[in-house]
Amino acid sequence: MKLKLFFIIFLISLSGISRAQNLKLSNNTADVLEQGRKEIGIFSPFKMGLKNNGELAVHPILFFIIPNATYKKQWKSTENYRLASKHTFTYPSFLLKTLSRSGVGGILPATSTIPQLFKLNNTALFSIDKFNQTFTFSAGFDLCLSAGDSDFSYIEWHIVYPRTYSLNNTFTPHAGIDVTGNLYKKFIYEYKFNAFFLTNVDAGIITENQFKITWQKSDKFAVKAGAVYSYGTFPFGKDGGLYPMFDVMFGF
Repeated sequence: MKLKLFFIIFLISLSGISRAQNLKLSNNTADVLEQGRKEIGIFSPFKMGLKNNGELAVHPILFFIIPNATYKKQWKSTENYRLASKHTFTYPSFLLKTLSRSGVGGILPATSTIPQLFKLNNTALFSIDKFNQTFTFSAGFDLCLSAGDSDFSYIEWHIVYPRTYSLNNTFTPHAGIDVTGNLYKKFIYEYKFNAFFLTNVDAGIITENQFKITWQKSDKFAVKAGAVYSYGTFPFGKDGGLYPMFDVMFGF
């Protein structure tokens, strides 16, 4: 059970849905960190603002288990809207091979054959400020390329399943909307809806509703908590699952 929760938290953090609310409110929006600013969380990646409105994020410790990197670029910023794109690369083969075993820690069958997998998530972000809130519309896709023999099953856990679906099926489109605003003084709320469009016939759609609250003490420290509910058609049938979210963020 502990391994399952760890795996879910990690995949969520890579995908963006449960990365801790950025202290500058840039994570799920088209905003980026200013050049030179750095942020990191207990479950979140290390992020750094680059020149030319760029942002780089890497999980420094988990990088050795599943190599990963995210680059975010803001292409346009006006008083009315911001436009950005986010690109995340992961190499999950080593992690999947480690989890293909019997007994404790085994998520996939020991007989699984894991190919070389190269996964790229591309997402376009469009943010506007209205009614003292920030609305962000997103759309993108997972693309996974493989090399070598392949024979491994789906990971059927809620939240994990749509994020690893492309490992077996190459392509997974997704879209969503995010609403962020000030709740009370130093408390910030965020609601996010995601939909994953599974490409196989009769595979259906997986939807997620996420709500979290962030207490932002300053631009150097924040604590967030919330939950995400996943529902849709899984290999074992229609089902839903509710998962808690928590993180502590540091900025410098």
